Amino acid sequence: MEKELFPVYFNKPVECTNEPYEGVPSELTIDNPADYIQPWSGFEPECTLEDKNDCKRLPIQTSNIKIEDIYADIEVKSNHWIEMAGDLARESVAEGGGPFGAVIVQIDDETNEVIRYWKNHNQVTAINDPTAHAEVVTIRNACHSLGVFDLSCIKKEESKLPQQGATSHCEIYSSTEPCPMCYSAISWAKMPRLFFAATRFDAAQQGVSFSDEEIYSELKKSYANRKMKVFQCSTPNSLDAFNLWKRSNKIHY
Repeated sequence: MEKELFPVYFNKPVECTNEPYEGVPSELTIDNPADYIQPWSGFEPECTLEDKNDCKRLPIQTSNIKIEDIYADIEVKSNHWIEMAGDLARESVAEGGGPFGAVIVQIDDETNEVIRYWKNHNQVTAINDPTAHAEVVTIRNACHSLGVFDLSCIKKEESKLPQQGATSHCEIYSSTEPCPMCYSAISWAKMPRLFFAATRFDAAQQGVSFSDEEIYSELKKSYANRKMKVFQCSTPNSLDAFNLWKRSNKIHY
């Protein structure tokens, strides 16, 4: 029943053999920013909007928007994993989905070889689930396949899938800077590295219009000053579960 309800969550991982993991791509060094031209695929999709004039008002973007030094000291070059995530995002749009893709790579800690990887894209409209972002779907898929909820240290004896070394870990590649929900999901999965390509400012551009700035702004405010009305309830049993948790044998996560 589970797989019938949510088939998009349970696509099979792609197994790899003796593929070394390159790790973090080399740092992007720009000697003269004024002369720097960002690499671009050259992809110029045909305009299929009813009003062709709309495409004239929505020009092709060839470089990422980076402001406020948010990305200082984290800029690196590309690799095939992040390009795979970008291809997934493009495929998603072609299939009627949102323009986002993600890849999770499992690396053996002893050999530093890629064991397998999971790939998926945004499934919000496909299954009517507003939380089915590319990163969330791919995390669910990887955790379900492995039988774990911590992707930072997967022990051989606990994993549902084989691995050579005693431990392995996962890293995630996202086509676009993750939204606050997806960033939190990546954090809860404890993955040590996140790589993304397009920025949240690229996602907010006219015609794309996936802006998370309202959420970022809201999180900086006190609850009383947020757009959503939020209330903290003084309930007699509010701490019962916590008190039971801290005095019980448990699986820590």
